[in-house]
Amino acid sequence: MPLFSIYAPDYTDDEAIQRRLVVRQAHLDAAAKNPAIKVGGAMLSPNEALDTPDAEKKMIGSFMVIECPTYEDAKKMIESDVYWTGNVWDKEKTVIRPFVTPRPL
Repeated sequence: MPLFSIYAPDYTDDEAIQRRLVVRQAHLDAAAKNPAIKVGGAMLSPNEALDTPDAEKKMIGSFMVIECPTYEDAKKMIESDVYWTGNVWDKEKTVIRPFVTPRPL
C-alpha cells in the first residue's frame, strides 16, 4: 500500500499554540488508534533547542508518514483530524506527498 509524507505546519497567529493544546489529547488518542500512521510527531522550534537541553521547545507543526490506498484517502484522513478541523494546521501550507523508503515501516 502506498505511503505518504505529511508536512503540516501550525498557523503562526498568537492563539495557534492554545488551539493546539485544547485539542491535543483528542489528536493523540485518535492517532494512537489509527494503524495508517506509521510514524508521526510534533515539529519543534527553534531547531537549536534540540542541542540545548534547557531551551524552550515550542511545537510548530506535525510530520507523519501514513499508509493509505490513494492520495484522496490520505487527504481525507488529514482533513478529518482534529488539528485540521480545529484550525491548528495551516491549511494553505500543509503538504501531502507520495513517500518511498527502502526500509519497511
